[in-house]
Amino acid sequence: MTAEPLARAVGFPRQQLSALENGHLGPDIDLVSAICEYLTVGIKRRTAIMDAAADGWARGWWDADTQRMGVRQALYADLESGTTTIAEYALALVPGLLQTAGFADARLRSDPTRYPETFDPAAAVAARAHRQELLLASGGPRYEVVLDEFAIRRCAAEPGVVADQLRHIVAVCAARATVTVQVLPMNAPIKGHSAPRSAYSIYRYGVEPGVAVAVDTLTKDLVLTEPDEIDPYLSLHRRLKAAALASEASLRLLHAAAQELSPIEGAAA
Repeated sequence: MTAEPLARAVGFPRQQLSALENGHLGPDIDLVSAICEYLTVGIKRRTAIMDAAADGWARGWWDADTQRMGVRQALYADLESGTTTIAEYALALVPGLLQTAGFADARLRSDPTRYPETFDPAAAVAARAHRQELLLASGGPRYEVVLDEFAIRRCAAEPGVVADQLRHIVAVCAARATVTVQVLPMNAPIKGHSAPRSAYSIYRYGVEPGVAVAVDTLTKDLVLTEPDEIDPYLSLHRRLKAAALASEASLRLLHAAAQELSPIEGAAA
């Protein structure tokens, strides 16, 4: 069937159908659904097609807004796309995938000189919220964080904002079995006396190359894909997880820290 009669049959412009066919347009879910319905695609195949369309729609959303949301955040959105597992070590700040809008806004406005004129803090906050939505969506990746106690104790925003942020982490972990946060106490003995030098993120994919690591620095992010570069981070992360508190103890510590910063009357200690 040519594009013209199919476009008429499903009620979409021929140009939109052609752009989809040639890979120049993200897969509009309604268009893909209409095509499947018109061609009487079987239920199993239709489910697979719609899942692929939804995945394709989620990928690449950051391209059109890279300059406003920030090039570095766009890089992380790209790395997160298609992952099966994301594991992070957060040294000094709560990672972006767990940040509340209030905390993200405070951090993004804390040092305006770091960003170009095209940067829009509101767009960056919205982008972080969207990344969190994709993470927590059905079928999203597993997410494991080792959160250094240093990131909790040194307030990176006003106390009330930080308290809300810590409570948000507790709420997310309670609601989502796919999200795990372990706090690494500042006095925790780490095997081999390992001393993490920076925050990092480990991304695992269902397809090759399989694993990538992003290392956070002050001015840019280093993306590593070679095994000899990745393996030391995998080994370090295993040691940090072993030294960190268990999930339940970590959540209790986060709750207590939030209460110290901004008590909620009647809340259990």
